[in-house]
Amino acid sequence: MKDKLLQWGGPALMVGGLLWVVTYAVEIAIGVTLGEATYAQAEPTGSLLEWLWPASFMGAVLFLGVGLLGVASRLQGHARIMTFFGTALACLAIGAAAINFVTLAGVIGEPTAFDGLGFLGVIGVLGGSVLLGIATLRARVLRRWARLTLALLPLAFIPAILATFPLESVAPVYVVADLPFPVVGLVLASVGYAGLTDKATRQTGRLQQAEA
Repeated sequence: MKDKLLQWGGPALMVGGLLWVVTYAVEIAIGVTLGEATYAQAEPTGSLLEWLWPASFMGAVLFLGVGLLGVASRLQGHARIMTFFGTALACLAIGAAAINFVTLAGVIGEPTAFDGLGFLGVIGVLGGSVLLGIATLRARVLRRWARLTLALLPLAFIPAILATFPLESVAPVYVVADLPFPVVGLVLASVGYAGLTDKATRQTGRLQQAEA
């Protein structure tokens, strides 16, 4: 299992980050094609786009959680407390996404998505990123910029949130409301690509496996 996480952690972060970008594109498509009223009261049963919105969002949370477990798998024996709680938050994100996927599939009734689970998933991703980022800073198992990016990830929300204030007066709500998510998604995707799949990181993973 650890070997798989080492192998797929980086690609999972990339996919998860890009899915938050896809989610944002779906939101804009809903606003443009179905109108702001539908956007404000979107239901998974309303149309395919309205179903894709929560599905792509929770898909992002799921893959990002798996990607963070990939980071944690490189930290065995290092910064144990941070790694433990970071792993727990990543698992929280995965669990929240999994439950919402079950409800979106209509297994237990009409397709629906719970906002509370979405919120927990985001907390799991952001909190897990911070804790595991701090752990990687201590253990030095990733590139320095990738470690700093994970540890300071919530700060990526700040400029995106600040950008929404002047945009509120000139752009529709479906363009402004969730702008921070594609920004953070691209940041995490870049970490997955450049921080977890480079040659140096793969060699570190192989060395840790050999030592184990």
